[in-house]
Amino acid sequence: MSTSTTFAPVSSAAAGQPLPITPQELTTNAIDYLLWGTALGSAALVQAVAPSLQGLPFQVAIAGAGLSAFAFHFYRGYRLPARSGQGEAVRLLRLATWVVLAVLPALVPKLGWATVLPLMLFAIGTRTFVAGGILQLRTLIFGGAAAWVFGSLALRFQAPTDQMLLLLAAAATALLVPGAVLRAAARR
Repeated sequence: MSTSTTFAPVSSAAAGQPLPITPQELTTNAIDYLLWGTALGSAALVQAVAPSLQGLPFQVAIAGAGLSAFAFHFYRGYRLPARSGQGEAVRLLRLATWVVLAVLPALVPKLGWATVLPLMLFAIGTRTFVAGGILQLRTLIFGGAAAWVFGSLALRFQAPTDQMLLLLAAAATALLVPGAVLRAAARR
């Protein structure tokens, strides 16, 4: 069974350019980065100060941020009349990353923080790095690369407090700073 597909003609100048992201999409991404950066950074700080909680701050932070992000994105997506190609790519990347990050803390009892935390940092770094490439923002690219460096350091320094401090630093460089940059870009 075959179906014919018809493509609309596109000028060669427009074919090489990505569709521009809208200010609303930039704002949505900025809020997402700031929300998750605050949640993960706070959970890392609480876990570093009170290691006896054994991952409870992450379960609370990820559940709270996840529900907040879901409600926000559902509401925002419902109100957004049109999406750009870049915005849609970043949205799907965001969704995939947060699904991975929601599953990883559940593996802590079986694998331990020494294994799970570097994976979290690599996932955060990849999301930020790729989003930086899509949006052509160097701050996001550098923030993603910094999260990879922190993930590599987390493989070397396996003390729980050291790893939580590395996660705190990664949340700042790969989520909070890019969130602030996206927010500023949306206001221009």
